Amino acid sequence: MEIWYKPFKAMLDRLVADSGISQERLEEEFHQIHQQYGTAEYAFSIEQLPSLIKKHPGEDLTKVYASAIDAYRALRSQALVLYPQVEETLEYLKDQGCLLVGYTESTRFYTTYRMRKLKLDRLLDYLYSPPDHPVPANVIRKYPPDKYCLRRTIPRTTPPNELKPNPKLLLDILTDVGAVPEEAIYIGDSLMKDVAMAKDARITDVWAKYGYAPNHPGYGLLRRVTHWSAADVEREKQLKRDDVKPTYENENAFSEILQHFQFGAFIDRSTEQQKRVIEAWKKTIDVQQHFNDIEMRVRNYALTVLGGLFAVIGFGVKEHVYSWGLVGVLVAAVFLLYAFYFMDKYWYHRLLDRRRKTRNVYRGAI
Repeated sequence: MEIWYKPFKAMLDRLVADSGISQERLEEEFHQIHQQYGTAEYAFSIEQLPSLIKKHPGEDLTKVYASAIDAYRALRSQALVLYPQVEETLEYLKDQGCLLVGYTESTRFYTTYRMRKLKLDRLLDYLYSPPDHPVPANVIRKYPPDKYCLRRTIPRTTPPNELKPNPKLLLDILTDVGAVPEEAIYIGDSLMKDVAMAKDARITDVWAKYGYAPNHPGYGLLRRVTHWSAADVEREKQLKRDDVKPTYENENAFSEILQHFQFGAFIDRSTEQQKRVIEAWKKTIDVQQHFNDIEMRVRNYALTVLGGLFAVIGFGVKEHVYSWGLVGVLVAAVFLLYAFYFMDKYWYHRLLDRRRKTRNVYRGAI
C-alpha cells in the first residue's frame, strides 16, 4: 500500500491544486482509466484524464503538470523498500534449496521495475504477472529494452484479465514449475485474494498480517480508483476478518515463516522433468550393462588363465617335475589371483555401489 498510496496521493493532491478540478472528479476519471487498462499503476493517466484534456486542449499535459509527476516520482523512491527481514529470509530459503515463486496482479513492467530496485531479481526463481497494458504510440522508453528485463528471475505471464482470487490459476502455476500443492506454502497479506485463494486450492496458507492493506488509511482511496471489479470491491467490503481463518499468521515480519515450517530442497515433479529423469535412468542402465559385460569377460578370462596355470602346476606335481619354471608358474598364478581379487573388490564392487546409489536417486526422483 505504501508503494502505491504515497506517490499516487502526492500526485493527486498536486493535480487538484494546480488544475482546480475537484478530487472527487479526478478520482472518478482515474478509476475509469485504471479499469480500462487493468492496473491502478497506469503511468500515462495524466495525459488521458478527460478533465485535463478539456482544460488544456492541444497542450502537453506532462509538461503542464510536471510538478505532479515529480511529486509522484519522489515519493515512490522513498516508499519503495522491502518489509523488514524479507531479504534475509529469502536468502535463507534459497540456501535451503527452496523454489521461490512470486505471483502478483501488478502488470509485468511495474513489477519488474520493483524487482530490480528491491534486488529481488537474484532471489525469486519465477515471477508470474499479467501482461503489460498497451503503451501509447508516442512513448519512447528512456533505456533499451534489456534494461527493463529481469536477468535471473524467470518471468512468466498469467492469462489476460485473470485476477486473484483464482485457485485454478494458482494450481496451474504450481504445475508449471513442477511443484505439488502438498509441498507448497503460499504467503500473502489479503484475506480474500491470498488466504482464501490458497485454501480453495488446498495449499498451506500463511497470512502476512503485518501487510494487511484494509488497515491502511489510504485503502479507501485505492478502492475508489481501483482496477478491481465492483463485485470484488463489494465482496471485500463485506468480508470480515473472522470469515477467513488463516492456518498460519505472520504477525510482525516475513521471517516468522521460519517458526512455522522446516524447509528442504525442492524436487521438480513436472512431467518434462520426469521424462528427463527417465531418459537419464535408461542411459545409466545402459552404462551399467556395458560395465557388467566387461567385468564378466574379465572374470571369464581370469578364471580361464588361472585354470590353465593351476593345471600346469598340478601336472608338474604329479610328474614330480620341480623346477624354477614351475615356481614361476605358481608365482604367476598367485599374482593373477590377487590381482583379480583386488580389481574385483576395489574397482568393480565400488563401481557397483555407486551405480546402486545412482539408481536409488533416480527412483526417488521418479
